[in-house]
Amino acid sequence: MAESLYQLLAASAERYPDRTAVDFAGQRMTYRALREGADRMASLLAEFGAEPGRQVAFCFRKSIDALIALFGIIRTGAAYVPLDPTWPAGRCAMICEDAGIALWVGAAAPPPPVRVQTAITAAPAEGTVPLSAWRDSSPISGEPPAPDGGVANVLFTSGSTGRPKGVRITTRSLLHFSMWAVDAFGVCPDDRLANHAPYNFDLSTLDIFAAVRAGAAVVPVPERVKMFPFEMARYIAEQKISVWYSVPSALMMMQQRGKLAEHDMSALRHVIFAGEVMPKPALRAIARDLPGAALTNLYGPTETNACTYHRVTPEDLASDDAVPIGRPISDTRVWIVDEALRPVGGSESGAQGVSASAGELLVAGPTVTAGYLGDAELTAGRLVPAPGGDGVAYRTGDRVRVRRDGALMFEGRIDRMIKSRGHRIEPGEIEAALAGHPGVQEAAVVALPDPVFGSRIKACVAPRAGRTLTDAELIAHCRERLPPYMVPDVWQYYERLPRTDREKVDLSLLSV
Repeated sequence: MAESLYQLLAASAERYPDRTAVDFAGQRMTYRALREGADRMASLLAEFGAEPGRQVAFCFRKSIDALIALFGIIRTGAAYVPLDPTWPAGRCAMICEDAGIALWVGAAAPPPPVRVQTAITAAPAEGTVPLSAWRDSSPISGEPPAPDGGVANVLFTSGSTGRPKGVRITTRSLLHFSMWAVDAFGVCPDDRLANHAPYNFDLSTLDIFAAVRAGAAVVPVPERVKMFPFEMARYIAEQKISVWYSVPSALMMMQQRGKLAEHDMSALRHVIFAGEVMPKPALRAIARDLPGAALTNLYGPTETNACTYHRVTPEDLASDDAVPIGRPISDTRVWIVDEALRPVGGSESGAQGVSASAGELLVAGPTVTAGYLGDAELTAGRLVPAPGGDGVAYRTGDRVRVRRDGALMFEGRIDRMIKSRGHRIEPGEIEAALAGHPGVQEAAVVALPDPVFGSRIKACVAPRAGRTLTDAELIAHCRERLPPYMVPDVWQYYERLPRTDREKVDLSLLSV
Protein backbone atom coordinates (compact mmCIF):
# COMPACT_ATOMS: atom_id res chain seq x y z
CA MET A 1 0.00 0.00 0.00
CA ALA A 2 1.19 3.54 -0.72
CA GLU A 3 2.31 5.35 2.43
CA SER A 4 0.60 8.66 1.66
CA LEU A 5 -2.16 10.09 -0.48
CA TYR A 6 0.40 12.16 -2.34
CA GLN A 7 2.24 8.97 -3.26
CA LEU A 8 -0.92 7.72 -4.97
CA LEU A 9 -0.61 10.72 -7.28
CA ALA A 10 3.16 10.33 -7.68
CA ALA A 11 2.81 6.66 -8.58
CA SER A 12 0.18 7.32 -11.25
CA ALA A 13 2.25 10.20 -12.62
CA GLU A 14 5.14 7.75 -13.03
CA ARG A 15 3.03 4.98 -14.59
CA TYR A 16 0.62 7.09 -16.66
CA PRO A 17 2.24 10.52 -17.12
CA ASP A 18 0.23 11.44 -20.21
CA ARG A 19 -3.13 10.01 -19.20
CA THR A 20 -5.88 12.41 -18.22
CA ALA A 21 -6.08 12.92 -14.47
CA VAL A 22 -8.82 15.59 -14.47
CA ASP A 23 -11.34 16.45 -17.19
CA PHE A 24 -13.44 19.51 -16.45
CA ALA A 25 -15.27 22.17 -18.47
CA GLY A 26 -13.42 21.38 -21.70
CA GLN A 27 -10.00 21.38 -20.04
CA ARG A 28 -7.86 18.36 -19.29
CA MET A 29 -4.85 17.92 -17.06
CA THR A 30 -2.52 14.94 -17.26
CA TYR A 31 -1.11 13.07 -14.30
CA ARG A 32 2.31 14.54 -14.97
CA ALA A 33 0.87 18.06 -14.93
CA LEU A 34 -1.26 17.42 -11.82
CA ARG A 35 1.74 16.17 -9.88
CA GLU A 36 3.86 19.11 -10.96
CA GLY A 37 1.04 21.50 -10.10
CA ALA A 38 0.65 19.91 -6.66
CA ASP A 39 4.41 20.20 -6.04
CA ARG A 40 4.42 23.88 -7.00
CA MET A 41 1.25 24.56 -5.03
CA ALA A 42 2.79 22.85 -1.98
CA SER A 43 5.78 25.17 -2.23
CA LEU A 44 3.47 28.20 -2.21
CA LEU A 45 1.42 26.84 0.68
CA ALA A 46 4.48 25.96 2.74
CA GLU A 47 5.69 29.54 2.36
CA PHE A 48 2.57 30.60 4.27
CA GLY A 49 2.76 28.00 7.01
CA ALA A 50 1.19 24.81 5.66
CA GLU A 51 2.91 21.93 7.45
CA PRO A 52 2.13 18.86 9.58
CA GLY A 53 -0.05 19.78 12.55
CA ARG A 54 -1.78 22.65 10.71
CA GLN A 55 -5.30 22.70 9.31
CA VAL A 56 -5.82 24.56 6.02
CA ALA A 57 -9.24 25.83 4.94
CA PHE A 58 -10.15 24.53 1.47
CA CYS A 59 -13.15 26.34 -0.07
CA PHE A 60 -13.85 25.56 -3.72
CA ARG A 61 -16.55 24.60 -6.13
CA LYS A 62 -15.60 21.95 -8.68
CA SER A 63 -12.52 22.94 -10.69
CA ILE A 64 -9.08 21.77 -11.77
CA ASP A 65 -7.57 24.40 -9.46
CA ALA A 66 -9.37 22.74 -6.55
CA LEU A 67 -7.67 19.39 -7.13
CA ILE A 68 -4.27 21.03 -7.56
CA ALA A 69 -4.82 22.82 -4.25
CA LEU A 70 -6.08 19.67 -2.52
CA PHE A 71 -3.03 17.62 -3.46
CA GLY A 72 -0.81 20.62 -2.71
CA ILE A 73 -2.13 20.72 0.86
CA ILE A 74 -1.66 16.96 1.17
CA ARG A 75 1.92 17.29 -0.14
CA THR A 76 2.80 19.67 2.72
CA GLY A 77 1.55 17.24 5.38
CA ALA A 78 -1.15 19.67 6.54
CA ALA A 79 -4.77 18.57 6.90
CA TYR A 80 -7.36 20.09 4.58
CA VAL A 81 -10.66 21.33 6.00
CA PRO A 82 -13.22 21.51 3.19
CA LEU A 83 -15.76 24.32 3.39
CA ASP A 84 -18.71 24.70 1.04
CA PRO A 85 -18.93 28.12 -0.68
CA THR A 86 -22.72 28.00 -0.18
CA TRP A 87 -22.44 27.82 3.61
CA PRO A 88 -23.29 30.90 5.69
CA ALA A 89 -20.25 33.02 6.54
CA GLY A 90 -20.95 32.60 10.25
CA ARG A 91 -20.73 28.82 9.99
CA CYS A 92 -17.42 29.07 8.09
CA ALA A 93 -16.10 31.44 10.77
CA MET A 94 -17.12 29.02 13.53
CA ILE A 95 -15.34 26.12 11.80
CA CYS A 96 -12.20 28.16 11.11
CA GLU A 97 -12.08 29.21 14.76
CA ASP A 98 -12.56 25.66 16.06
CA ALA A 99 -9.97 24.27 13.63
CA GLY A 100 -7.41 26.98 14.35
CA ILE A 101 -7.28 27.98 10.69
CA ALA A 102 -4.54 30.47 9.77
CA LEU A 103 -4.36 29.72 6.03
CA TRP A 104 -7.32 29.84 3.62
CA VAL A 105 -7.15 28.47 0.06
CA GLY A 106 -10.21 28.98 -2.10
CA ALA A 107 -11.93 30.30 -5.17
CA ALA A 108 -12.77 33.55 -3.38
CA ALA A 109 -11.63 35.50 -0.34
CA PRO A 110 -12.98 34.40 3.06
CA PRO A 111 -16.19 36.27 3.84
CA PRO A 112 -16.48 38.34 7.01
CA PRO A 113 -16.49 37.41 9.86
CA VAL A 114 -13.94 34.71 8.88
CA ARG A 115 -10.49 35.74 10.07
CA VAL A 116 -7.28 34.12 8.85
CA GLN A 117 -3.66 35.23 8.58
CA THR A 118 -3.34 34.47 4.86
CA ALA A 119 -5.85 33.87 2.06
CA ILE A 120 -4.77 32.41 -1.27
CA THR A 121 -7.60 32.88 -3.76
CA ALA A 122 -8.40 32.33 -7.42
CA ALA A 123 -10.52 35.50 -7.64
CA PRO A 124 -8.45 38.68 -7.19
CA ALA A 125 -9.16 40.44 -3.91
CA GLU A 126 -7.41 43.07 -1.84
CA GLY A 127 -5.06 41.60 0.74
CA THR A 128 -5.03 38.08 -0.74
CA VAL A 129 -2.33 36.07 -2.51
CA PRO A 130 -3.30 35.05 -6.07
CA LEU A 131 -3.78 31.31 -6.43
CA SER A 132 -2.06 31.50 -9.82
CA ALA A 133 1.20 32.26 -7.98
CA TRP A 134 1.73 28.50 -7.74
CA ARG A 135 2.75 28.53 -11.41
CA ASP A 136 5.79 30.66 -10.58
CA SER A 137 6.77 28.68 -7.50
CA SER A 138 9.54 26.11 -7.60
CA PRO A 139 8.38 22.53 -6.98
CA ILE A 140 8.72 21.56 -3.34
CA SER A 141 11.58 19.15 -2.69
CA GLY A 142 12.25 16.35 -0.24
CA GLU A 143 10.17 13.45 1.00
CA PRO A 144 6.50 14.23 1.68
CA PRO A 145 6.11 14.73 5.45
CA ALA A 146 3.62 12.58 7.33
CA PRO A 147 0.51 14.41 8.59
CA ASP A 148 0.44 15.04 12.33
CA GLY A 149 -1.41 12.16 13.96
CA GLY A 150 -1.96 10.72 10.49
CA VAL A 151 -4.91 13.09 9.91
CA ALA A 152 -5.47 13.90 6.23
CA ASN A 153 -8.61 16.02 6.53
CA VAL A 154 -11.21 17.24 8.98
CA LEU A 155 -14.83 17.01 7.84
CA PHE A 156 -17.25 19.16 9.82
CA THR A 157 -20.70 17.66 10.22
CA SER A 158 -23.84 18.62 12.11
CA GLY A 159 -23.39 18.76 15.88
CA SER A 160 -26.02 18.26 18.58
CA THR A 161 -24.65 21.15 20.68
CA GLY A 162 -25.38 23.75 18.01
CA ARG A 163 -21.77 23.81 16.75
CA PRO A 164 -20.53 21.59 13.90
CA LYS A 165 -18.22 18.78 14.98
CA GLY A 166 -14.90 18.12 13.22
CA VAL A 167 -14.40 14.47 12.23
CA ARG A 168 -10.67 13.68 11.92
CA ILE A 169 -10.16 11.44 8.87
CA THR A 170 -6.83 9.66 8.66
CA THR A 171 -4.54 9.00 5.74
CA ARG A 172 -4.82 5.32 6.64
CA SER A 173 -8.60 5.50 6.26
CA LEU A 174 -8.48 7.08 2.79
CA LEU A 175 -5.69 4.81 1.58
CA HIS A 176 -7.52 1.68 2.70
CA PHE A 177 -10.90 2.78 1.38
CA SER A 178 -9.48 3.76 -2.01
CA MET A 179 -7.62 0.44 -2.27
CA TRP A 180 -10.78 -1.47 -1.42
CA ALA A 181 -12.85 0.55 -3.91
CA VAL A 182 -10.38 0.01 -6.76
CA ASP A 183 -10.48 -3.74 -6.14
CA ALA A 184 -14.23 -3.98 -5.46
CA PHE A 185 -15.28 -1.99 -8.52
CA GLY A 186 -12.42 -2.95 -10.81
CA VAL A 187 -11.35 0.67 -11.37
CA CYS A 188 -8.70 0.87 -14.08
CA PRO A 189 -6.88 3.58 -16.11
CA ASP A 190 -9.60 3.53 -18.78
CA ASP A 191 -12.31 4.51 -16.31
CA ARG A 192 -13.86 7.95 -15.94
CA LEU A 193 -15.21 8.60 -12.44
CA ALA A 194 -17.75 11.37 -11.97
CA ASN A 195 -17.04 13.62 -8.98
CA HIS A 196 -20.56 14.65 -7.95
CA ALA A 197 -20.47 15.12 -4.16
CA PRO A 198 -19.10 18.39 -2.72
CA TYR A 199 -15.60 18.23 -1.24
CA ASN A 200 -16.96 18.52 2.31
CA PHE A 201 -18.97 15.31 1.81
CA ASP A 202 -17.11 12.03 2.40
CA LEU A 203 -18.54 10.54 -0.82
CA SER A 204 -16.10 12.71 -2.79
CA THR A 205 -13.11 10.80 -1.44
CA LEU A 206 -13.96 7.69 -3.48
CA ASP A 207 -14.19 9.65 -6.73
CA ILE A 208 -10.86 11.39 -6.19
CA PHE A 209 -8.58 8.93 -4.43
CA ALA A 210 -9.80 5.71 -6.09
CA ALA A 211 -9.41 7.37 -9.51
CA VAL A 212 -5.92 8.64 -8.70
CA ARG A 213 -4.87 5.27 -7.26
CA ALA A 214 -5.94 3.54 -10.48
CA GLY A 215 -4.68 6.20 -12.91
CA ALA A 216 -8.27 6.85 -14.03
CA ALA A 217 -9.80 10.23 -14.89
CA VAL A 218 -11.68 12.35 -12.36
CA VAL A 219 -14.58 14.13 -14.07
CA PRO A 220 -16.03 16.80 -11.74
CA VAL A 221 -19.71 17.60 -12.27
CA PRO A 222 -20.23 21.38 -12.68
CA GLU A 223 -22.57 23.06 -10.21
CA ARG A 224 -24.85 24.35 -12.99
CA VAL A 225 -25.29 20.76 -14.26
CA LYS A 226 -26.25 19.43 -10.81
CA MET A 227 -29.25 21.75 -10.70
CA PHE A 228 -31.07 20.04 -13.58
CA PRO A 229 -31.65 16.25 -13.67
CA PHE A 230 -31.82 16.15 -17.47
CA GLU A 231 -28.54 18.04 -17.79
CA MET A 232 -26.92 15.71 -15.27
CA ALA A 233 -28.04 12.62 -17.18
CA ARG A 234 -26.82 14.15 -20.43
CA TYR A 235 -23.48 14.98 -18.77
CA ILE A 236 -22.99 11.33 -17.79
CA ALA A 237 -23.66 10.27 -21.38
CA GLU A 238 -21.59 12.96 -23.11
CA GLN A 239 -18.63 12.60 -20.75
CA LYS A 240 -18.76 8.81 -21.06
CA ILE A 241 -18.77 8.36 -17.30
CA SER A 242 -18.04 4.75 -16.40
CA VAL A 243 -18.40 4.93 -12.59
CA TRP A 244 -21.02 7.10 -10.87
CA TYR A 245 -21.30 7.62 -7.09
CA SER A 246 -23.95 9.77 -5.41
CA VAL A 247 -26.76 9.86 -2.91
CA PRO A 248 -29.88 7.96 -4.04
CA SER A 249 -31.95 11.15 -4.40
CA ALA A 250 -29.66 12.39 -7.20
CA LEU A 251 -30.18 9.13 -9.08
CA MET A 252 -33.90 9.20 -8.42
CA MET A 253 -34.24 12.74 -9.77
CA MET A 254 -32.39 11.73 -12.96
CA GLN A 255 -34.59 8.69 -13.37
CA GLN A 256 -37.82 10.62 -12.76
CA ARG A 257 -37.00 13.88 -14.55
CA GLY A 258 -33.81 13.30 -16.50
CA LYS A 259 -35.08 10.68 -18.96
CA LEU A 260 -32.23 8.28 -18.21
CA ALA A 261 -33.41 5.71 -20.73
CA GLU A 262 -33.21 8.25 -23.60
CA HIS A 263 -29.46 8.90 -23.15
CA ASP A 264 -26.60 6.76 -24.41
CA MET A 265 -25.35 5.27 -21.15
CA SER A 266 -23.31 2.52 -22.78
CA ALA A 267 -20.10 3.66 -21.05
CA LEU A 268 -21.66 3.55 -17.58
CA ARG A 269 -20.71 0.22 -16.03
CA HIS A 270 -21.16 0.81 -12.29
CA VAL A 271 -23.57 2.95 -10.29
CA ILE A 272 -22.83 3.31 -6.57
CA PHE A 273 -25.12 4.99 -4.06
CA ALA A 274 -24.87 5.82 -0.36
CA GLY A 275 -26.04 8.24 2.29
CA GLU A 276 -29.78 7.51 2.20
CA VAL A 277 -32.15 4.56 2.03
CA MET A 278 -32.88 3.72 -1.61
CA PRO A 279 -36.64 3.00 -2.00
CA LYS A 280 -37.21 -0.30 -3.76
CA PRO A 281 -39.53 1.11 -6.50
CA ALA A 282 -36.89 3.72 -7.35
CA LEU A 283 -34.15 1.07 -7.44
CA ARG A 284 -36.19 -1.07 -9.84
CA ALA A 285 -36.76 1.92 -12.13
CA ILE A 286 -33.06 2.81 -12.15
CA ALA A 287 -32.09 -0.81 -12.86
CA ARG A 288 -34.60 -0.88 -15.74
CA ASP A 289 -33.26 2.34 -17.27
CA LEU A 290 -29.58 1.39 -16.79
CA PRO A 291 -29.54 -2.30 -17.75
CA GLY A 292 -25.80 -2.30 -18.48
CA ALA A 293 -24.72 -0.95 -15.08
CA ALA A 294 -24.04 -2.89 -11.91
CA LEU A 295 -25.62 -1.33 -8.80
CA THR A 296 -24.00 -1.23 -5.36
CA ASN A 297 -25.27 0.17 -2.07
CA LEU A 298 -22.59 1.52 0.30
CA TYR A 299 -23.21 2.31 3.95
CA GLY A 300 -21.28 4.26 6.54
CA PRO A 301 -21.31 7.52 8.50
CA THR A 302 -18.61 10.13 7.96
CA GLU A 303 -16.73 8.66 10.93
CA THR A 304 -16.16 5.35 9.12
CA ASN A 305 -16.44 6.31 5.45
CA ALA A 306 -18.18 3.43 3.67
CA CYS A 307 -17.75 0.41 5.92
CA THR A 308 -20.26 -2.06 4.42
CA TYR A 309 -21.49 -2.75 0.88
CA HIS A 310 -24.07 -4.75 -1.01
CA ARG A 311 -24.11 -5.56 -4.71
CA VAL A 312 -27.73 -5.44 -5.91
CA THR A 313 -28.95 -8.77 -7.28
CA PRO A 314 -31.96 -9.80 -9.38
CA GLU A 315 -33.38 -11.33 -6.17
CA ASP A 316 -33.14 -7.93 -4.49
CA LEU A 317 -35.10 -6.32 -7.32
CA ALA A 318 -37.78 -9.01 -7.20
CA SER A 319 -38.24 -8.73 -3.44
CA ASP A 320 -40.21 -6.03 -1.64
CA ASP A 321 -37.72 -6.08 1.25
CA ALA A 322 -35.41 -3.11 1.85
CA VAL A 323 -32.02 -3.05 0.13
CA PRO A 324 -29.41 -4.53 2.51
CA ILE A 325 -26.43 -2.47 3.62
CA GLY A 326 -24.58 -5.73 3.18
CA ARG A 327 -21.28 -6.94 4.59
CA PRO A 328 -18.13 -5.24 5.88
CA ILE A 329 -15.48 -4.05 3.47
CA SER A 330 -12.03 -5.60 3.78
CA ASP A 331 -10.32 -5.69 7.20
CA THR A 332 -13.43 -4.24 8.86
CA ARG A 333 -15.27 -5.80 11.80
CA VAL A 334 -18.82 -5.07 12.92
CA TRP A 335 -20.97 -6.00 15.90
CA ILE A 336 -24.64 -5.53 16.72
CA VAL A 337 -24.91 -4.60 20.39
CA ASP A 338 -27.48 -3.76 23.03
CA GLU A 339 -27.54 -0.64 25.22
CA ALA A 340 -24.75 -2.09 27.39
CA LEU A 341 -22.63 -2.62 24.22
CA ARG A 342 -22.94 -6.41 24.48
CA PRO A 343 -23.34 -8.39 21.22
CA VAL A 344 -26.97 -9.44 20.71
CA GLY A 345 -28.32 -12.76 19.55
CA GLY A 346 -25.34 -14.70 20.85
CA SER A 347 -23.20 -13.50 17.96
CA GLU A 348 -19.69 -12.26 18.66
CA SER A 349 -19.70 -10.50 15.30
CA GLY A 350 -23.07 -9.46 13.95
CA ALA A 351 -22.04 -9.72 10.31
CA GLN A 352 -20.83 -13.28 10.72
CA GLY A 353 -23.56 -14.76 12.90
CA VAL A 354 -27.31 -14.92 12.47
CA SER A 355 -29.40 -12.71 14.72
CA ALA A 356 -33.09 -11.92 14.60
CA SER A 357 -32.46 -9.23 17.19
CA ALA A 358 -31.75 -5.65 16.27
CA GLY A 359 -29.27 -3.36 17.97
CA GLU A 360 -26.73 -0.62 17.47
CA LEU A 361 -23.98 -1.21 14.91
CA LEU A 362 -20.38 -0.92 16.08
CA VAL A 363 -17.60 -0.68 13.49
CA ALA A 364 -13.86 -1.29 13.87
CA GLY A 365 -11.19 -1.16 11.21
CA PRO A 366 -8.74 1.01 9.29
CA THR A 367 -11.36 3.48 8.01
CA VAL A 368 -12.61 4.51 11.48
CA THR A 369 -12.05 8.14 12.50
CA ALA A 370 -9.26 9.24 14.83
CA GLY A 371 -11.89 11.15 16.81
CA TYR A 372 -13.31 14.65 16.95
CA LEU A 373 -11.16 17.75 16.69
CA GLY A 374 -10.82 19.41 20.09
CA ASP A 375 -13.56 17.28 21.71
CA ALA A 376 -12.12 14.52 23.88
CA GLU A 377 -15.45 13.93 25.63
CA LEU A 378 -17.35 13.28 22.39
CA THR A 379 -14.48 11.13 21.11
CA ALA A 380 -14.57 8.99 24.26
CA GLY A 381 -18.34 8.61 23.92
CA ARG A 382 -18.28 7.44 20.31
CA LEU A 383 -15.00 5.47 20.18
CA VAL A 384 -15.40 2.63 22.65
CA PRO A 385 -13.63 -0.68 23.41
CA ALA A 386 -14.72 -3.25 20.88
CA PRO A 387 -16.42 -6.40 22.19
CA GLY A 388 -13.91 -8.96 23.37
CA GLY A 389 -11.18 -6.33 23.63
CA ASP A 390 -10.72 -6.33 19.85
CA GLY A 391 -9.40 -2.77 19.58
CA VAL A 392 -11.56 0.34 19.36
CA ALA A 393 -14.97 0.53 17.69
CA TYR A 394 -17.15 3.41 16.54
CA ARG A 395 -20.73 3.65 17.79
CA THR A 396 -22.75 4.49 14.67
CA GLY A 397 -26.06 5.16 16.43
CA ASP A 398 -27.71 3.16 13.63
CA ARG A 399 -30.06 0.31 14.42
CA VAL A 400 -29.46 -2.81 12.32
CA ARG A 401 -30.15 -6.53 12.27
CA VAL A 402 -28.68 -9.46 10.37
CA ARG A 403 -30.62 -11.24 7.65
CA ARG A 404 -30.48 -15.04 7.50
CA ASP A 405 -27.91 -14.94 4.72
CA GLY A 406 -25.65 -12.73 6.86
CA ALA A 407 -26.42 -9.41 5.17
CA LEU A 408 -26.89 -6.39 7.43
CA MET A 409 -30.23 -4.59 7.26
CA PHE A 410 -30.60 -0.93 8.28
CA GLU A 411 -33.60 -0.26 10.54
CA GLY A 412 -33.21 3.39 11.50
CA ARG A 413 -31.64 5.45 14.27
CA ILE A 414 -31.46 4.83 18.01
CA ASP A 415 -31.41 8.60 18.57
CA ARG A 416 -32.99 11.70 16.98
CA MET A 417 -30.47 12.16 14.16
CA ILE A 418 -32.12 12.90 10.79
CA LYS A 419 -30.86 11.58 7.45
CA SER A 420 -31.84 13.92 4.61
CA ARG A 421 -30.38 14.31 1.13
CA GLY A 422 -27.49 12.07 2.14
CA HIS A 423 -26.55 14.17 5.17
CA ARG A 424 -26.73 13.17 8.83
CA ILE A 425 -28.30 16.09 10.66
CA GLU A 426 -28.49 16.71 14.38
CA PRO A 427 -31.89 18.31 15.18
CA GLY A 428 -30.23 20.07 18.10
CA GLU A 429 -28.14 22.22 15.79
CA ILE A 430 -31.25 23.46 13.95
CA GLU A 431 -33.09 23.96 17.25
CA ALA A 432 -30.17 26.03 18.57
CA ALA A 433 -30.28 28.24 15.45
CA LEU A 434 -34.03 28.77 15.85
CA ALA A 435 -33.63 29.51 19.54
CA GLY A 436 -31.40 32.42 18.56
CA HIS A 437 -34.30 34.21 16.87
CA PRO A 438 -35.72 36.91 19.18
CA GLY A 439 -39.31 35.95 18.35
CA VAL A 440 -38.97 32.25 19.16
CA GLN A 441 -40.03 31.02 22.60
CA GLU A 442 -39.21 27.37 21.91
CA ALA A 443 -38.63 25.12 18.92
CA ALA A 444 -38.30 21.43 18.14
CA VAL A 445 -37.25 19.71 14.93
CA VAL A 446 -38.48 16.32 13.70
CA ALA A 447 -38.18 14.23 10.55
CA LEU A 448 -40.98 13.55 8.09
CA PRO A 449 -40.48 10.51 5.81
CA ASP A 450 -39.89 11.45 2.16
CA PRO A 451 -39.65 8.96 -0.73
CA VAL A 452 -36.93 10.94 -2.56
CA PHE A 453 -34.83 12.69 0.11
CA GLY A 454 -35.16 10.12 2.89
CA SER A 455 -36.59 12.72 5.26
CA ARG A 456 -37.87 16.26 5.17
CA ILE A 457 -37.11 18.50 8.10
CA LYS A 458 -40.09 19.86 10.03
CA ALA A 459 -39.66 22.82 12.40
CA CYS A 460 -42.22 23.19 15.15
CA VAL A 461 -42.14 26.69 16.63
CA ALA A 462 -43.88 28.45 19.51
CA PRO A 463 -43.56 32.26 19.14
CA ARG A 464 -42.99 34.56 22.08
CA ALA A 465 -46.08 36.27 23.47
CA GLY A 466 -47.31 38.98 21.14
CA ARG A 467 -45.09 37.90 18.24
CA THR A 468 -46.24 36.63 14.87
CA LEU A 469 -43.66 34.65 12.88
CA THR A 470 -43.63 33.78 9.18
CA ASP A 471 -41.93 31.00 7.26
CA ALA A 472 -40.00 33.53 5.21
CA GLU A 473 -38.64 35.27 8.30
CA LEU A 474 -37.44 32.06 9.92
CA ILE A 475 -36.04 30.64 6.67
CA ALA A 476 -33.97 33.79 6.20
CA HIS A 477 -32.78 33.50 9.81
CA CYS A 478 -31.76 29.85 9.30
CA ARG A 479 -30.02 30.54 6.00
CA GLU A 480 -27.69 32.94 7.79
CA ARG A 481 -26.65 30.20 10.21
CA LEU A 482 -27.09 26.80 8.60
CA PRO A 483 -26.07 25.11 5.33
CA PRO A 484 -28.88 24.77 2.78
CA TYR A 485 -29.53 21.09 3.48
CA MET A 486 -30.30 21.89 7.16
CA VAL A 487 -32.90 24.61 6.56
CA PRO A 488 -36.33 23.16 7.48
CA ASP A 489 -38.70 22.21 4.65
CA VAL A 490 -41.94 22.33 6.67
CA TRP A 491 -43.02 24.84 9.31
CA GLN A 492 -45.76 24.54 11.90
CA TYR A 493 -46.63 26.98 14.69
CA TYR A 494 -47.98 26.29 18.17
CA GLU A 495 -49.06 28.43 21.09
CA ARG A 496 -47.05 25.96 23.19
CA LEU A 497 -45.29 22.78 22.09
CA PRO A 498 -47.18 19.65 23.27
CA ARG A 499 -45.80 17.93 26.36
CA THR A 500 -45.68 14.40 27.75
CA ASP A 501 -46.86 13.66 31.28
CA ARG A 502 -43.27 14.36 32.36
CA GLU A 503 -43.38 17.81 30.77
CA LYS A 504 -40.96 16.95 27.99
CA VAL A 505 -41.72 18.00 24.42
CA ASP A 506 -43.80 15.21 22.87
CA LEU A 507 -41.93 14.60 19.63
CA SER A 508 -44.35 11.86 18.57
CA LEU A 509 -47.17 14.39 18.32
CA LEU A 510 -44.99 16.73 16.26
CA SER A 511 -44.11 14.09 13.68
CA VAL A 512 -47.54 14.10 12.02
